Amino acid sequence: MVNIGCLDNKSGTFLCYFLRTGHSRRKHGNLGIVKGFNCIASLILCGIMFAASAPLQAQVGEVLVIRGGTLIDPAREDLGVPGTIIVQNGLIIAVRPGNDAPPPAGAQVIDASGGYVMPGIADMNNNLRSGMPKPGGDPVRMLRSLLNWGVTTTLEPGGRSAEFNKLRAEISKNNNAYPQTFLAQGLFTTEGGWGEGYRPKTPAEARKLVRDLKAAGSFGVKLIYDDMRWATTQPFAIMDRDIAVAIIDEAHRQEMMSFAQAPIQEFAKHMVKAGVDCLINGIISEPVDAEFIDMMKRNNTCYISTLTMYQTKAGYSDWADRLEEFDINKRLNPAAMEIFRKTPTGTARLDNAAWTVERLPVLRLNLFTVLGAGIRVLIGTDAGSPGVLPGISAQLEMVMHQEAGLDPIDVLRAATSTAADVLDRRGRFGTLRDGAQADLLVLDADPRDDVGNIRKIRHVIRAGRVHK
Repeated sequence: MVNIGCLDNKSGTFLCYFLRTGHSRRKHGNLGIVKGFNCIASLILCGIMFAASAPLQAQVGEVLVIRGGTLIDPAREDLGVPGTIIVQNGLIIAVRPGNDAPPPAGAQVIDASGGYVMPGIADMNNNLRSGMPKPGGDPVRMLRSLLNWGVTTTLEPGGRSAEFNKLRAEISKNNNAYPQTFLAQGLFTTEGGWGEGYRPKTPAEARKLVRDLKAAGSFGVKLIYDDMRWATTQPFAIMDRDIAVAIIDEAHRQEMMSFAQAPIQEFAKHMVKAGVDCLINGIISEPVDAEFIDMMKRNNTCYISTLTMYQTKAGYSDWADRLEEFDINKRLNPAAMEIFRKTPTGTARLDNAAWTVERLPVLRLNLFTVLGAGIRVLIGTDAGSPGVLPGISAQLEMVMHQEAGLDPIDVLRAATSTAADVLDRRGRFGTLRDGAQADLLVLDADPRDDVGNIRKIRHVIRAGRVHK
């Protein structure tokens, strides 16, 4: 089950909508919701019924019309032509070809002529930190800034408790001022292991921690099942396998999602066998084999490569050059880029960048292979890691997926409709369908020709409101 950070702007109450993942759905049945709260599906249905039974003019301030742009929906094959989208109360209520019909009286109208309209981007692995060599930054500011780059949905798979609570409090003040946000509180590691997080010593302790996280409102758990050999010649301790299995099993009992950082194929197989919902940071150790592919397909496990994070290991100076070249709107701070150019890659402990750089072709090949095998691929950046700047990295991640051999339309699916599918919200965001959230981009160039056109943003629309 997934706890989604949607809030009631009128009451200030944090509404936790819970939606099952593919794994949980197989085990636990139908959609569940927090007692006393409305199901988002009911809200969508009410919006559609109201649109059918009352004139749009009745809600003048709530109606937005986007007309004239070519409609691109990676989840549909019946669009790709200029058309009109009508939005009411943050939801799409009509999608139709052409733009001849007059807009409802008093509606806000966006002329998208000559442009392209598509769902907003989902970054499904974002740490909400600055990405500078010295970790940090205000997570609230990082989250808000994502909209500037067209990121309208994001997932933070393992934040600190203080940041988790701060983010929830700030989002509650104005949900639509931020991307749709999925928050997890904390991550699991082990004594001597990589990362700052919970270090249970027994399976029973691990299960209790998962239950506590559920009670605190976390929608999922993240495991570090990684000795970091790809980054260091002095490997870290790895979590006891029985404890890892207990964390994943208890997460599913609590109807929460589970994510694992396990980029070494041997360790990744342990996680997939245990039923983890999604592997983050891809597989970099070696080309994935038939056993891995079969396990991923049987368990319906999703896959996030985080190509941008690994690419920074080739050198921050070269990466700064690429960021500035890609930043056609010149939003990046030149002083920050100079800091990167003067920062050596790695540290005394993280001294194995050469190993990673040597295997970057393997990482890209594995992405191409898993997608070709029918495994669900998502866009995720690990933003907040040094060099992985929030927002622009999501756009570059998409470009690097295309460079790995994926067709542009497959990349667009990974950034939109597949994210919704993984979170069991198919048709509710990441698509241009009646009843979907109106989280949209208006672009000046066609991303189906070149995914790099995703940076040519004319308008960002979040929950039916034009972001400025």
